[in-house]
Amino acid sequence: MIEFKNINDFKPGIIQRLIKESYAQLINYFPGEKAKFYKQWEQEDKDAFDNLQTIGKSLFISCLHNIPIGYCSWDLRQNPVEIIGQNCILPGFQSKGYGTIQIEKIIKIFADNNYKEITVITGDHDFFIPARKIYEKCGFKEQKRTQGELFHLIAYKKVL
Repeated sequence: MIEFKNINDFKPGIIQRLIKESYAQLINYFPGEKAKFYKQWEQEDKDAFDNLQTIGKSLFISCLHNIPIGYCSWDLRQNPVEIIGQNCILPGFQSKGYGTIQIEKIIKIFADNNYKEITVITGDHDFFIPARKIYEKCGFKEQKRTQGELFHLIAYKKVL
Protein backbone atom coordinates (compact mmCIF):
# COMPACT_ATOMS: atom_id res chain seq x y z
CA MET A 1 0.00 0.00 0.00
CA ILE A 2 1.26 3.46 -0.88
CA GLU A 3 2.12 5.81 2.00
CA PHE A 4 2.68 9.55 1.88
CA LYS A 5 5.57 10.76 4.02
CA ASN A 6 6.80 14.23 4.84
CA ILE A 7 10.24 15.55 4.09
CA ASN A 8 11.46 15.07 7.67
CA ASP A 9 11.64 11.32 7.03
CA PHE A 10 14.36 11.80 4.38
CA LYS A 11 17.79 13.28 3.78
CA PRO A 12 18.59 16.10 1.35
CA GLY A 13 18.91 14.85 -2.20
CA ILE A 14 15.76 12.70 -2.22
CA ILE A 15 13.66 15.22 -4.14
CA GLN A 16 16.34 15.81 -6.74
CA ARG A 17 16.85 12.06 -7.19
CA LEU A 18 13.14 11.33 -7.61
CA ILE A 19 12.66 14.08 -10.18
CA LYS A 20 15.88 13.22 -12.03
CA GLU A 21 14.97 9.55 -12.36
CA SER A 22 11.32 10.27 -13.20
CA TYR A 23 12.23 12.76 -15.93
CA ALA A 24 15.20 10.85 -17.39
CA GLN A 25 13.30 10.01 -20.59
CA LEU A 26 12.39 13.69 -21.08
CA ILE A 27 16.05 14.65 -20.72
CA ASN A 28 16.84 12.19 -23.53
CA TYR A 29 14.68 14.33 -25.84
CA PHE A 30 16.49 17.53 -24.82
CA PRO A 31 20.08 16.59 -23.88
CA GLY A 32 21.26 20.19 -24.25
CA GLU A 33 18.97 21.16 -21.35
CA LYS A 34 20.25 18.49 -18.94
CA ALA A 35 22.53 20.78 -16.89
CA LYS A 36 19.81 23.43 -16.59
CA PHE A 37 17.21 20.89 -15.43
CA TYR A 38 19.61 19.26 -12.97
CA LYS A 39 20.49 22.63 -11.45
CA GLN A 40 16.80 23.53 -11.13
CA TRP A 41 15.98 20.22 -9.43
CA GLU A 42 18.98 20.52 -7.11
CA GLN A 43 17.72 23.96 -6.09
CA GLU A 44 14.20 22.63 -5.55
CA ASP A 45 15.60 19.99 -3.18
CA LYS A 46 17.73 22.56 -1.36
CA ASP A 47 14.82 25.02 -1.02
CA ALA A 48 12.60 22.34 0.52
CA PHE A 49 15.19 21.20 3.06
CA ASP A 50 16.26 24.77 3.88
CA ASN A 51 12.64 25.83 4.47
CA LEU A 52 11.04 22.92 6.30
CA GLN A 53 8.26 25.05 7.84
CA THR A 54 7.07 26.46 4.52
CA ILE A 55 8.19 24.74 1.31
CA GLY A 56 8.97 21.53 3.18
CA LYS A 57 5.37 21.35 4.42
CA SER A 58 4.03 21.70 0.88
CA LEU A 59 5.09 18.32 -0.44
CA PHE A 60 5.00 14.63 0.18
CA ILE A 61 7.10 11.67 -0.83
CA SER A 62 5.09 8.65 -1.98
CA CYS A 63 6.47 5.36 -0.66
CA LEU A 64 5.73 1.72 -1.30
CA HIS A 65 7.01 -0.63 1.42
CA ASN A 66 9.07 2.33 2.74
CA ILE A 67 10.76 2.80 -0.65
CA PRO A 68 10.34 6.29 -2.18
CA ILE A 69 8.59 5.97 -5.55
CA GLY A 70 7.22 9.46 -6.17
CA TYR A 71 7.04 13.07 -5.20
CA CYS A 72 4.39 15.79 -5.28
CA SER A 73 4.65 19.46 -4.31
CA TRP A 74 2.33 22.45 -4.26
CA ASP A 75 2.29 26.21 -3.74
CA LEU A 76 0.20 27.46 -0.81
CA ARG A 77 0.57 31.16 -1.62
CA GLN A 78 -2.38 31.41 -4.01
CA ASN A 79 -5.30 30.66 -1.64
CA PRO A 80 -8.14 29.95 -2.53
CA VAL A 81 -6.48 28.52 -5.66
CA GLU A 82 -4.02 25.72 -5.10
CA ILE A 83 -1.21 25.08 -7.58
CA ILE A 84 0.33 21.65 -8.02
CA GLY A 85 4.07 21.93 -8.61
CA GLN A 86 6.07 18.77 -9.23
CA ASN A 87 4.28 15.48 -9.64
CA CYS A 88 6.33 12.43 -10.53
CA ILE A 89 6.49 8.67 -10.14
CA LEU A 90 9.66 6.65 -10.77
CA PRO A 91 9.64 4.82 -14.12
CA GLY A 92 9.54 1.32 -12.59
CA PHE A 93 6.33 2.22 -10.76
CA GLN A 94 4.54 4.06 -13.56
CA SER A 95 1.39 2.69 -15.22
CA LYS A 96 0.37 0.94 -12.00
CA GLY A 97 -2.10 3.54 -10.70
CA TYR A 98 0.28 5.21 -8.24
CA GLY A 99 0.21 8.54 -10.10
CA THR A 100 -3.58 8.62 -9.85
CA ILE A 101 -3.45 7.74 -6.14
CA GLN A 102 -0.92 10.53 -5.63
CA ILE A 103 -3.15 13.10 -7.37
CA GLU A 104 -6.22 11.87 -5.48
CA LYS A 105 -4.26 12.40 -2.24
CA ILE A 106 -3.36 15.97 -3.14
CA ILE A 107 -6.97 16.70 -4.16
CA LYS A 108 -8.08 15.48 -0.72
CA ILE A 109 -5.49 17.66 1.03
CA PHE A 110 -6.77 20.72 -0.84
CA ALA A 111 -10.44 19.88 -0.31
CA ASP A 112 -9.84 19.31 3.44
CA ASN A 113 -8.25 22.78 3.61
CA ASN A 114 -11.20 24.46 1.86
CA TYR A 115 -9.44 25.42 -1.35
CA LYS A 116 -11.84 26.30 -4.15
CA GLU A 117 -9.85 25.14 -7.16
CA ILE A 118 -6.62 23.44 -8.16
CA THR A 119 -4.46 24.31 -11.14
CA VAL A 120 -1.60 22.38 -12.68
CA ILE A 121 0.60 22.96 -15.69
CA THR A 122 2.07 20.14 -17.74
CA GLY A 123 3.52 19.80 -21.23
CA ASP A 124 2.10 18.83 -24.60
CA HIS A 125 5.21 16.73 -25.33
CA ASP A 126 4.53 12.98 -25.65
CA PHE A 127 6.45 12.42 -22.40
CA PHE A 128 3.58 14.09 -20.53
CA ILE A 129 0.72 12.03 -22.03
CA PRO A 130 0.42 9.82 -18.90
CA ALA A 131 0.28 12.90 -16.64
CA ARG A 132 -2.39 14.52 -18.80
CA LYS A 133 -4.45 11.31 -18.69
CA ILE A 134 -4.19 11.21 -14.89
CA TYR A 135 -5.28 14.83 -14.52
CA GLU A 136 -8.22 14.31 -16.84
CA LYS A 137 -9.19 11.07 -15.07
CA CYS A 138 -9.14 12.99 -11.76
CA GLY A 139 -11.50 15.66 -13.11
CA PHE A 140 -9.14 18.38 -14.30
CA LYS A 141 -10.20 20.30 -17.40
CA GLU A 142 -7.84 21.85 -19.91
CA GLN A 143 -7.92 25.67 -19.72
CA LYS A 144 -5.28 26.95 -22.11
CA ARG A 145 -2.06 26.26 -23.96
CA THR A 146 0.93 28.57 -24.04
CA GLN A 147 4.34 28.34 -25.64
CA GLY A 148 7.06 27.21 -23.24
CA GLU A 149 10.80 27.15 -23.86
CA LEU A 150 10.87 23.59 -25.27
CA PHE A 151 7.22 22.70 -25.92
CA HIS A 152 3.72 24.01 -25.36
CA LEU A 153 2.45 24.11 -21.78
CA ILE A 154 -1.07 23.02 -20.90
CA ALA A 155 -2.87 24.52 -17.91
CA TYR A 156 -5.52 22.37 -16.25
CA LYS A 157 -8.03 23.35 -13.58
CA LYS A 158 -10.25 21.40 -11.18
CA VAL A 159 -12.99 23.14 -9.21
CA LEU A 160 -13.54 21.61 -5.77
